[in-house]
Amino acid sequence: MNPVLGLGLTHKPEYYDLLAYDGQDEPPANTPLRGPSLKPQQRHLQVGDKAMVASDIPLCSQLGKDILLQGGNAADAAVTVALCIGSINSQSSGIGGGSYIISRHNQEAVSIDAREAAPERAHKTMFAKDPMLALVGALSIATPGELKGLDELYHRHGSGNLTWKQLFEPVIELNRKGFPCTKLFSKVIELEQELVFSAIPSIRELWDFIFDDNGNLIKEGDTIRRPRYADTLELIANNGSSAIFYDPEGPIVQSLVNVTSKLGGIIAPSDFASYRVHVEKPVVLDLEVPGKSLQVITTSGVSSGAPLAAGLNFFSEVHGLSQPDPVLAVHQLIESFKWLGAIRTHFGDSRSDHERAQLLEEYSGKEWIHAVLSEGRYSPNRTFGWQNYGPQYELVDPKGTAHFSIVDEHDNAVSMTTTVNLSFGSVVHDRTTGVILNNEMDDFSQPGVKNKFGLAPSIHNFIAPFRRPLSLTSPTIILDRASNTTDMVIGAAGGSRIPTAVLQAIVRHYYQDHGLLQVMAFPRLHHQLVPEVTSVEDLEVFNREHQANTPGTTMSEALEALGHQFYENGAHSAMNGIARVGGQFHGVSDFWRKGGEAAGY
Repeated sequence: MNPVLGLGLTHKPEYYDLLAYDGQDEPPANTPLRGPSLKPQQRHLQVGDKAMVASDIPLCSQLGKDILLQGGNAADAAVTVALCIGSINSQSSGIGGGSYIISRHNQEAVSIDAREAAPERAHKTMFAKDPMLALVGALSIATPGELKGLDELYHRHGSGNLTWKQLFEPVIELNRKGFPCTKLFSKVIELEQELVFSAIPSIRELWDFIFDDNGNLIKEGDTIRRPRYADTLELIANNGSSAIFYDPEGPIVQSLVNVTSKLGGIIAPSDFASYRVHVEKPVVLDLEVPGKSLQVITTSGVSSGAPLAAGLNFFSEVHGLSQPDPVLAVHQLIESFKWLGAIRTHFGDSRSDHERAQLLEEYSGKEWIHAVLSEGRYSPNRTFGWQNYGPQYELVDPKGTAHFSIVDEHDNAVSMTTTVNLSFGSVVHDRTTGVILNNEMDDFSQPGVKNKFGLAPSIHNFIAPFRRPLSLTSPTIILDRASNTTDMVIGAAGGSRIPTAVLQAIVRHYYQDHGLLQVMAFPRLHHQLVPEVTSVEDLEVFNREHQANTPGTTMSEALEALGHQFYENGAHSAMNGIARVGGQFHGVSDFWRKGGEAAGY
C-alpha cells in the first residue's frame, strides 16, 4: 500500500506563502523577505562593464561570476549556478527536477526543453481515487530532465575552456563544507514538518540533512552539509557528462528506483534510459517599444513562452491605440494578462508539431488581435467576464521554481528556469544519492471533473507515457535589433505568476522607462483569468506608485470603476534579471522576495 494513500492532506506547502513583509519603503540591510519599495537602495543594483550573473542566491551568483573570470562563458556558468541553487535552495530546484533554457551563443539562439516526463507506466486516471498522490510520494515523480538539459547546454554552447568536472567542483566543495541555513529555508522545512513529515513517517525517515544530531529541524544560521549529494555530483563530474545519471544499470538510477519502488512508485530504469531533451527553435516576437526595436526570444515546447509573447503582442497593439493615460495603461496590462491566461489553455504536449507551429504563428501575428478588436472583445472603458477571452480548458497552476540570468563578455546569454514543482517536490529524498525528486505529475490535468467555472480539464494536458506537463516557465532574452546585442535577460519563479511577472517587467522597463532596480522593487500585479480578480502584492504601495487621473481617487478605485477587482496577497514571484544600460550591464536579483543578489564585473 502506498504510504501516502488516505492521509486526508489537502495541499502541499508553497514557499511563496511564507514571505512575510511589513510594507516599509526599505527594510534594514541584510534583512530579506520583507516588502515592496518605491525607494529601493542602490546597493541592490550590481553594475558590470563586461558580464553579469543574477540569481536567487548571492553565493551562486558569485560562483557563476568566478566561472566567467576563469574563461568560461554564459553556458558554462549556467551549469555551476543551476547546481548551486539546487544545493542551497533544494526546496525549489535540483537535478531531481527539470528546466527550460533559452541560450544565445554566437548570435544563435535555441530553446532547450528539459521538462520532466511521465514514466512509461503512467496513465491518465492514475490519480482518480486519490488526487493527493499526485502531490506527495513516489507516484508523483516524473523522470528528471534537468541534468540532461545542462549537459546539452554545455556541449552545445560551452566555451571549451573549462571541463564538465571543473563546473561541478565548486558545488561539490560547497556541499561537503556546508552552507548556512537561510531564513526562507528554515520556514519551508517547518511547514514541511507540520504538513508532511509528521503525517508520513515513511517519508520522514528518508531525510537527514534538514535535521540535527538530536532529530530536531535545523534552524536559521545552522550549517547544512550534504555529503551524499556531493558524492553523487562528483560521480557525475568525473563521468564527463550526464550519462551516468541516466544509465539504467548505474548506481544512481538503481538507488533512485529502489527507494521509489518501496514507496509505491512506478518510475523504472528504462524511463531514465529513454529520456531525451528537446532542442527547438525559440519563440520569437519582434516588438516596437518607445525609441527602440526589440526582438523577444523565449522558450518553445509546453512552456509559457508562446502565451507570454501573445500577451506582449496584445499589450503593444492596444497600447499604441491610445494617448498616454496612467489608468488606461494598467487596464491594458491586466487585459493582456487575461489574454495570456486564456491562450495558454490552447497548448499541451498532445499537440502535434504542426498544430503547435500553427498556434505559434497565429499568436505571434496581429490578425487575432485585430479580430478581438473588431468583435468588441477589448474596450478601453471596461473589462469583461472570463468567457470573453475564450479559454478552451481549465488553467493548471504549477508552483515552485527558481530562475537565473547570465550574460558574458562575448554577449552570449542564458536565461534558465528550473524546478522540482512544489516545495521539495514529491518530498522523496534518496539518502544514498542525496537527490530530491520532483512531483511534476501534479502539473498534468486530471480527467472527468470540471472546475467551479465549468471549465473542463485540458485534453492536451492529460497524463500519457513520456508526455510532459504544461509549464508556466518563460525564460526570456531580449535583443536590440539595431545592434543585434543582448538588451535584457529575464525570467521568474512562482507558478502561474511567472509569465505575468515577466510581461509586467518588460512593460515597466520599456514602456514606462523604469530601471531594473525599480522593476524588481515595485509591487506586482497578477491576473490568470480565473478567478476573476487581480492580485497585488501590496495595494497601498501600488496606489502610491500609480497616480489616477481624478484627484482623491486611487488607482485601484479608478480600475474598479472599469470592472476590475483587487485583493492583496503578499509576494507573488521571484525574478532575476539583467539589462543593458549605456554600455554596461545592470543586474538585479529579487532582494526583498527571496534575498537574491547579482554579481558582475
